[in-house]
Amino acid sequence: MIIRKEHPRPIFYRKDWLNLNGEWSCEFSKDIKGFSKSKLNKKQFSKKINVPFCPESKLSGIGHTDFIQEMYYQKTFVIPKSWKNKKILLHFGGVDYESTIYINKKKVGLNKGGSTPFSLDITSFIIENGDNDLKLYVIDKRCAGSPEPKFDYRGRGNLRSQNDIKKWVLNKKRFQPRGKQSTFKHSYGCYYTRTTGIWQTVWLEAVNKKYIKNITIQPNVRSSSFIFIPEYSHKISGNLKVEIYFNNKKIKSSIIPTSRNKFAVKIIKPKLWSIEKPNLYNFIFTLMDKEKLDTVKSYSGMRSIDIKKNKIYLNGKPLYQRLVLDQGFYPEGIWTAPSDKDLKNDIILSMKAGFNGARLHEKVFEGRFHYWADKLGYITWSEFPNWGMNENAKASETYFLREWPRIVNYLKNHPSIITWTPFNETNTLECNAQHKKLMRIAYDVTKKIDPTRPVNETSGYQHQKTDIWTVHHYEPLPNLLKEALNPKKGVYRNFPHFETSYKNQPYIIDEYGGVWWLPTKLRKKIRSWGHGDKVRPNSLKEVFDRMEKQTEVVLKTKHIQGFCYTQLTDVEQETNGVYYYNRKNKFNINKLRNIFKDMSLKLKKGYIQ
Repeated sequence: MIIRKEHPRPIFYRKDWLNLNGEWSCEFSKDIKGFSKSKLNKKQFSKKINVPFCPESKLSGIGHTDFIQEMYYQKTFVIPKSWKNKKILLHFGGVDYESTIYINKKKVGLNKGGSTPFSLDITSFIIENGDNDLKLYVIDKRCAGSPEPKFDYRGRGNLRSQNDIKKWVLNKKRFQPRGKQSTFKHSYGCYYTRTTGIWQTVWLEAVNKKYIKNITIQPNVRSSSFIFIPEYSHKISGNLKVEIYFNNKKIKSSIIPTSRNKFAVKIIKPKLWSIEKPNLYNFIFTLMDKEKLDTVKSYSGMRSIDIKKNKIYLNGKPLYQRLVLDQGFYPEGIWTAPSDKDLKNDIILSMKAGFNGARLHEKVFEGRFHYWADKLGYITWSEFPNWGMNENAKASETYFLREWPRIVNYLKNHPSIITWTPFNETNTLECNAQHKKLMRIAYDVTKKIDPTRPVNETSGYQHQKTDIWTVHHYEPLPNLLKEALNPKKGVYRNFPHFETSYKNQPYIIDEYGGVWWLPTKLRKKIRSWGHGDKVRPNSLKEVFDRMEKQTEVVLKTKHIQGFCYTQLTDVEQETNGVYYYNRKNKFNINKLRNIFKDMSLKLKKGYIQ
């Protein structure tokens, strides 16, 4: 049985593909023992696992939440007869963290990086007429310098001594990015159950020996055209046919020599992609050299994102962003959504609660989520899961650059992504020269790959080079929040002693709120934590009153050009979501929409919302 059977990347689709999700065999270990010859020669491993779900999840069929530093995977597959004499590509949507891949007992490649999709050409290793053996050896090392908690966390008190915290923050042996994965055996605070090994779809694809490797699609509203930058597997003396459709009707067809590495196709009276009308154009790219070599289907939206003075503009009109923080965790799948429907539903739930987009937090979201955001007109900020790294350590630069450029390149064609955020809340006790250099590198690298979008190089903390100035503030009491966000001179900054000066960039509070709430009947069952934990509201009325007044403060602070409320759902013990972890209603939806949408529409007239 195939689980998560939908095509994982509809923005780059070929008809000849085979989903390898479903039952695999596996084994795992708390310690790193190595991949021995006996492991390689095993026909199957001793346990069964449902891929693409990680072994910590319930949907994997295992649910082992203790530390796992080593995983072994095995899967048998057969190549379709129609793929004879074709080149076979093996794709992994995500494997955390370091993986080595074997086909029929031969090593075919490796990948380092837990959040980056990667592909391997396995043509010379496969058996065309028979069973093929696929094995993965995965290492996901435990985070260096992580102290065990002094006691079982129940939502109150200090988890670690200040000395332990300082040692952890300053530890320069921490390089591996982990996002919100707990470094303890159990989850706590805003750290949750870990993800080890395969956590996204695994699939095969058949192509000709010469094929389209990638196509960058850049909309240009000013010239009413799409700019295309194709990449081919080989140097080809042929043509690329580009067919453009809108509402299933062909509106344009062009034939471009493959010698042209960049070209534009003009659209007559283009229909713009926006929040109100997420219009999408569909493309069919056909690579030809005497005969048809490759066909790829894709899509994009015609839209522009610009910064003028202190505002962000969507299609030439000022945009007010009403974002929600989305952690992308699921009770049964952890980092992996149980189904494609669940991905779409998260966006629908957010829009029902009054938000027009999301900051995708400390996790790289899969292509299917961005596909639904594109379709539904839901703006997003894409972010790297940098937590776990110490940005002051030189090696962190290597670990970051190993993944982030590939992530941007993989996702950059999605029109719903309007901001890149390489880092979030970097080291608060030290900001050395290496740290500052890394923030500037993050900005420059992102801009080089994609010059069309704003870059928020580090959300909230220690800005060094940024298009957007972002801050975080979780003051629970609205009157004190107002005072903090409206200083007598300048603007509020999280760490002015570490960062560069504010230069009138668009100013967004991209974390606030996080109002804790949990019904009395659940308080003994859940080790509850939330922002504003020390000043917990005593009733639902107090919850709504605090949400409303906090949001009103933000909306009435003139220099603020958007907000991101924490957060969409509860996640394990963190109970400050506007929905429960299982996505059921936690609050009155109409009241939420009145706070996050209606009040904004009333107070921020003249903006696209």
